Amino acid sequence: MTPRRSPETSHRPALPRPGGNQLLALLPSAVHERLSPHLKTVTLKPKQAIFRAHTPLSVVYFPETSVISLLTHLEGGQTPEVGLVGRDGMASVSVFPGVNTMPCDGVVLLAGSALRMNAAVLRHEVHQGGPLHDLLGRYAHLTLARSMQMAACNSVHPVKERCARWLLMTHDLIDGAEFQLTQDVLAMMIGVRRPSVTVVARALQGAGLIGYRRGRVTILDRPGLEAASCECYQLMRDERQRLLGY
Repeated sequence: MTPRRSPETSHRPALPRPGGNQLLALLPSAVHERLSPHLKTVTLKPKQAIFRAHTPLSVVYFPETSVISLLTHLEGGQTPEVGLVGRDGMASVSVFPGVNTMPCDGVVLLAGSALRMNAAVLRHEVHQGGPLHDLLGRYAHLTLARSMQMAACNSVHPVKERCARWLLMTHDLIDGAEFQLTQDVLAMMIGVRRPSVTVVARALQGAGLIGYRRGRVTILDRPGLEAASCECYQLMRDERQRLLGY
């Protein structure tokens, strides 16, 4: 069954785009040819919810230029981030036997394009085994490893190091050095109050590591930002390299 189009989302037939989504780019050409007719290019808008926690998935997304934040809900009303997905992966990994929901919300953090696919079609392909099953299995493991590392990071590391780590992760997922980001959003992502983020942002800007003006962040000194980050960023990047090769 063809999924109903969201009124907030426009789409057109997907065209081959080497390097668009890094995960899909790893698939053998024969598998990509089977999937390609089912992939539609969509434009995602900021704050658009592409799935909700514990709600069966009808479609899945492979971001290209968009970035999706995975958010969990706490009783106090906080919605800390437990994952970040961009061109390096897919926004939901609930396509394996017995699993058809996510334990978190998927909300668009940065607007842009993504490839959308009917979840039932992808699930059927995954159940056949082979390269797609193995690739998404490795990516699901990476998603879990990232979430665990982020939880540990947010529990023990100083706000400045956590901010630097988050900015580096986001920078990896975009095409360019500049992106839209308010201090309120960054505070929510790493689970702190806005005044703490304001102090850290000024410190990073004063050190020449980032530029920040009118809600837009520019990465000015990538090596310096890596030095300001905790070890969690490097650990997550190494794990992605080990599992996926990029």
